[in-house]
Amino acid sequence: MEVAAPRPSAERPLVVVLPGFGVDAAEMMGHGIAGAIREAWPEADVVLTSATFAYSRDGRLVERLQSDIVEPALKKGYRRIWLAGASMGGMGALLYERERPGALEGIVLFAPFLGSNEVQQEIRAAGGLRRWDPGALPAEMSGDNYQRQVWNMVKGWGDRPELARRVWLFCGTDDRLIDGARLLALELPAANVLELPGGHTWGTWAVGAKAVFARIRELQQHP
Repeated sequence: MEVAAPRPSAERPLVVVLPGFGVDAAEMMGHGIAGAIREAWPEADVVLTSATFAYSRDGRLVERLQSDIVEPALKKGYRRIWLAGASMGGMGALLYERERPGALEGIVLFAPFLGSNEVQQEIRAAGGLRRWDPGALPAEMSGDNYQRQVWNMVKGWGDRPELARRVWLFCGTDDRLIDGARLLALELPAANVLELPGGHTWGTWAVGAKAVFARIRELQQHP
């Protein structure tokens, strides 16, 4: 679902939004996420997708995003493409970043699903991502290893801070995924992390989207 910018500009930024589990583009539209982004960044066009959890787990999401969304957008002249995702959609955005690091202008994560508590506990027990050993990981991602693959990518941001600077994170303080979000936040610039009151809901994420994309717009206009 495409939502045109209320104030089109020559720069033509594009924000692609991945949904959470079991949510489609029409539902996201109804929850106000596109409206929040357009209010914060009126020059940006928005695309709401209907990607599914199955695509995220088996690796097809990245391929579909590239062929169905990103490549057509590039052909239309978009050069500043942002990928945003909520909950499982946040995991999807991270999976895209793992396959194509730095390919897009940036990614925005709303309370992202970051895998099992077991993996996160391993990271904390090791003293953080820098000391964490993910173990031997195959080159090909699968439903069995995608969580470790994503955290291993985040670990690598320590050596490539230019990638971390492109990542923004929002989470409600009462969100059930807040612990994982705060673990991820340790690897990001403090200015790119925002918490506000709220739970694991689209209402909270719409508020967060307005705040985060207003900051991004400001930085884009005044680097």
